[in-house]
Amino acid sequence: MKRALFVLPVIGALLLPRVVHASSADDIALAEELFRQAKIAMDELRWDDACPKLAESYRLDPGGGTMLTLALCHESQGKTASAWAEFGEAAVLARHDNRPNREAIAREHLDALKPRLVRLRVGVDDANATKTRDFVVKRDGIELKPAAWDIAAPVDPGEHVIEASAPGYATYTTS
Repeated sequence: MKRALFVLPVIGALLLPRVVHASSADDIALAEELFRQAKIAMDELRWDDACPKLAESYRLDPGGGTMLTLALCHESQGKTASAWAEFGEAAVLARHDNRPNREAIAREHLDALKPRLVRLRVGVDDANATKTRDFVVKRDGIELKPAAWDIAAPVDPGEHVIEASAPGYATYTTS
């Protein structure tokens, strides 16, 4: 019984979002400045300036408020899949931080975005792919493992490059 009491908190801790804290006071200060500048850019509707600053701020000093703001930025920028994923993470962080107001905002945006998501399915003929050793499929330069083939996955609107390759064969590319 003692072992079970120890295992449950460990499992619970593993299910919480992984948060890596900034390594120095300088990182935290830079994260704050990036966040401040991003908010100014958002007020001026300069999403292409604001969103990368928020992403870097979050990388340096992860926090639920920054994630929620990044999701709002990407939503305004039209990056619906990015925003949807970030609102999901923001909701988890808000619940973990006991911030019901932030969780409600994140969930409201999740629900509103869901029907607007663009999905891309990369169909692969398993019979031919499994015959060919080292067959690789990439979407926008990132390898899709076989489990992700034929799944209609949310993607940001716009052009995406699909590439299929195998040793001894010409690479197929389409967009």
